[in-house]
Amino acid sequence: MDSTTINSIEHPIALTQDERSKIRSYRMDNAAVLFSFVCSARIPCLFRLTATLVEPINVNLLQKALNRIIERFPYYRVNQRPGFFWFYWETNLGNPKVIADSKYPNQELPVRKKGIFPFRVRAFQNRVAVEFYHALTDGTGGLTFLKALVAEYLTLKGIQTDDWGDIFRFGQQPHDEEYEDAYKRFYIPMYPSMKLADVAFKLPYKLEKKGIFHIITGIMDVKEVLAKSKELNVTLSEFLISIYLDSLQEIFHELPEKQQKQQAHPIRLQVPVNLRRFYPSKTMRNFSLFVTPGIDPRLGHFSFEEILKTVYHYMRVEVNDRYISQNIKRNVRGELHPLMRVTPLFIKRIGGKAVYLRMGERLYSGSFTNLGRVVVPEAFGKEIESIQFIPTSSASNKSTCAVASFKDKLYMNFGRVIKETILQKKFFRKLKKQGISVKIETN
Repeated sequence: MDSTTINSIEHPIALTQDERSKIRSYRMDNAAVLFSFVCSARIPCLFRLTATLVEPINVNLLQKALNRIIERFPYYRVNQRPGFFWFYWETNLGNPKVIADSKYPNQELPVRKKGIFPFRVRAFQNRVAVEFYHALTDGTGGLTFLKALVAEYLTLKGIQTDDWGDIFRFGQQPHDEEYEDAYKRFYIPMYPSMKLADVAFKLPYKLEKKGIFHIITGIMDVKEVLAKSKELNVTLSEFLISIYLDSLQEIFHELPEKQQKQQAHPIRLQVPVNLRRFYPSKTMRNFSLFVTPGIDPRLGHFSFEEILKTVYHYMRVEVNDRYISQNIKRNVRGELHPLMRVTPLFIKRIGGKAVYLRMGERLYSGSFTNLGRVVVPEAFGKEIESIQFIPTSSASNKSTCAVASFKDKLYMNFGRVIKETILQKKFFRKLKKQGISVKIETN
């Protein structure tokens, strides 16, 4: 396989009547609209999910599995197209291709080019990876696709089971709700919008060249981490978020006095919440929003116990359907504004990046995503060693983090677009001080 191969087949120049009848257009969901404005080499808006199998990948069989399972996900078999007012999705009549993996994950995908799928499937030795353009879906949708692809591949290899659990299967008909923009469905116009926070502390390191994205993976016993979290009376996410904030705080206080004054802003993390937990939706498109636990170093040094309490109480208050509805209101209101609706796309794109930075990147010092416990039927689980989540790269936050657990292991992936590993070293040292054993791997 050629690692430079583009995952696309362009539409034929002359379409038959039957081919034309298969083409559908879909409006982008509310989150996708913003991602579609800002994606670039520096902000590729990609995240990655991987499954490492027990045996080496048979690429031809994986391609056959992809050809079959993509039919179960018609809302992913699309190409981003420009309209006069908005980008939109259009059915892609080509077939996505399995390609070789690359040294650095989540490289820019030319999604605006005709025929390009908004995801790509990669293979290397016994690893299958799918990199998703975030305008297409979120971590939940991406994991659903990866599990379906791997299950179809293993079935073609001869692995049989009557228990498919929640895995989507070839030949099933998609539910209508899988297509929906759930943000608009659960938008409550009379709710007050949330106020924007002020700018956050940023890691004081220079960016690597475009395209370089380092990964450091910490592998832990999930029971060990859960036991420690329970001992501290917090959730696993709250425990790890607190260590993350403490590590950033340490970096801040180690800066020279002059630089501290320049960087004197709240230390805040972007933590996505899967809204399917709160609202009854089967959507396979984006349906997550963020909460922002943090501390303010201008108030002095916070002990780890103080950070734990702050995060614990913040999450109990903010991860609530009322406050989440406010967040939905803020985001959807902008898209539905009469002036925004009649503004041509080329003008929206000019201001899109500024809005993205103002309402997103500038507000956070880093990001933390917990995909949770990944479960597959036993017959398939015996053939899978690990499932991991690689976060999107961020030129503003410079380091991002994603967590997933599979079987008895917790996989914590830090992605960074800087050379320095100071944050990661501090984080894992603090984990070890809490009695957690960590195995480290890098790309």
